[in-house]
Amino acid sequence: MLLEYPKPYIHDAALAIILGGSEDRRYSWVKRALHKGQLTRLRKGLYLIEKKDSSLIDTFEIAQQLYGPSYISFETALSYHGWAPEAVYTTMSASAKRSHSVRTPIGMFSYEHTPRDQFFMAVERIETKDSLYLIAHPWKALADYMYVRRKKWKTFADVIEDLRLDEFRVEAADKEPLKEIARYYHSPRVRRFAQMILKENRWI
Repeated sequence: MLLEYPKPYIHDAALAIILGGSEDRRYSWVKRALHKGQLTRLRKGLYLIEKKDSSLIDTFEIAQQLYGPSYISFETALSYHGWAPEAVYTTMSASAKRSHSVRTPIGMFSYEHTPRDQFFMAVERIETKDSLYLIAHPWKALADYMYVRRKKWKTFADVIEDLRLDEFRVEAADKEPLKEIARYYHSPRVRRFAQMILKENRWI
C-alpha cells in the first residue's frame, strides 16, 4: 500500500485518509509499521516510507516538511549554486520561526531564524519530476549568512576569502536579487553591504 504512495515521506493526515478508521487503529498500524521497518519516524507526525529506490529521497524537500516555513539557504544554498566549493553535510535552512535543529536517520537539518520582512524575497521554487522545494538565490543565501553569523565584512574580497567563493561564478550571477536585498533586506548592515557591492564597477 505505502509503496504506491507518490512521495518517499508521509504525514499523519495522509495516513488518516489512506487507512481510515479510528485514531487508535491508525496508531496501532503505525506502531507495527515502525517496528517492521516499513516506516521511519523523522519527527512526530512525519515518516519516511521504506522504499527500494532511495534516490527518491530529496533532503531539500524533506527539510521543508520537517520545519517551516523555511527555505534552503546559507552554505547549503551556496554549495548548490556552485559558489562554495566545500561539501556541506548538514542541510541548512532559513526559518521564519525560532532557530532549531533536527537529527534524523537521513541526516542533520538546521534552521536559523531570519527576519520575517521580505522572508521569501529572492527565493526560488524548484520543481523536479520527484520533488519540490524552495531555495535562496545565492545573493540571498549570502545575505542570510551575513545576518545570522553577524559578519562585518568591509569588502567583497573579505567574503571571497572567508567563504572561499568561486569568484567567476559570483561575477557572472544575476545582480537583480542583490538590488532587492540592497533595498528591502531587514538588516541595515546587510543592506549597506549589498549597496557597497553594487557600487563596485565589476559587480554592475
